[in-house]
Amino acid sequence: GVCRPCSDTELLLTACTSDFVINRTIHGVAHNAELQESVITVAAARVPRQTRPLFLVGAPGGPVQASIHTPLRCGVCPGPGTFLFMGWSRSGEAWRGCAPRFQEFSHAYAAARAHRLHARELALD
Repeated sequence: GVCRPCSDTELLLTACTSDFVINRTIHGVAHNAELQESVITVAAARVPRQTRPLFLVGAPGGPVQASIHTPLRCGVCPGPGTFLFMGWSRSGEAWRGCAPRFQEFSHAYAAARAHRLHARELALD
């Protein structure tokens, strides 16, 4: 499910097939009990992958504003660290799939590349 951590295989597959990949820290989380969802807000320097226009891009070189939805039951809360948010578009909104810490994804990605198991290149710098 969307609330549990993704395996390394799921991380790599999601990075290749998701509608978006965005690398950033969590700025805030708003919970909506009526809709049974939480909205994670992030501001990123760039979006490595976006197949649909989900995120508002500011002035050239400015941050990308992103709101990413997730089920309320996942219990998302702001915390330290950089995350790699990946997910899908539903009704024009970004919905979270896998969201590992960036370092966790980097290790899985490097291991897969070393073993030639991952064909997709993803510029994450």
